[in-house]
Amino acid sequence: MIDRRSEGTGNMFKLANSALGLLVASAILVAAPVAKATNYTLGLGPAVAPDYEGSDNFAAGPAWIFSANDLYHPDTYVAVVGPLLRSNFVPDSNLRAGISGVFVGERKNVDDSKVDDLKDTEAAVMLGGSLGWDFFSETTMELTAAVEVTYDVANGNGWLVTPRIAYFNALPDSRFSFGAELFTNWASEDYMDEQFGIDSANAARSGLDTYNPDSSFKDVGLRLNGTYRISEGWSTTLAVQYKRMVGDASDSPIVDDRGNDNQFTAAATINYRF
Repeated sequence: MIDRRSEGTGNMFKLANSALGLLVASAILVAAPVAKATNYTLGLGPAVAPDYEGSDNFAAGPAWIFSANDLYHPDTYVAVVGPLLRSNFVPDSNLRAGISGVFVGERKNVDDSKVDDLKDTEAAVMLGGSLGWDFFSETTMELTAAVEVTYDVANGNGWLVTPRIAYFNALPDSRFSFGAELFTNWASEDYMDEQFGIDSANAARSGLDTYNPDSSFKDVGLRLNGTYRISEGWSTTLAVQYKRMVGDASDSPIVDDRGNDNQFTAAATINYRF
């Protein structure tokens, strides 16, 4: 079911984290002709995603994009896509390195009554770096293998390590572009415990079994996006994601008993490039 209740920033950022990661490649290139100077993209639209990670209930919310491209080299950029940050600061046709991050909102006011009875999770500001290699030396096409490592600098709730392989083709002779990304996330024990663990107090509050997860890979997924260039400045993007909860995340009662291993997300934006 889709829950359209207004329930504060926690679920909005949870939603944005799932949905807006789909749009990063499009935010960087947005199916426009190759630029000759720094250019910027703004985008806004709707998104729908599980109302917590592992849920089988959905929530609607906003999707948004800001990116600055061709900072001092055609392959350098910064993209802030909702709470997600990606960047490349290396002026090289192949090597990629930059700052990466994501804001993970609190889990609160969710649709499932037993999960909602759990104590709210703490917000996490996951901040770190990324390193990758683009196998295509072209500004309009990429095939990049990368890994991101981030740590919760706000509350110390652990690490995420995110290997990914991304393909993007801006199709400069067409109004269309498309992209795909395979990804997985390994999470430390502290992160898993905060997001998926249930201690004795929370078990008593909710009626769910106690659960003490270890560090493990928590998901594996596929993102697809397509962009249509309406004019020189305007474009529209549609993105979808499927991810499968795995490991100790999948075995958590909030997923195994009350949620779903199969997680679907969709988002659309109208973008303006200048």
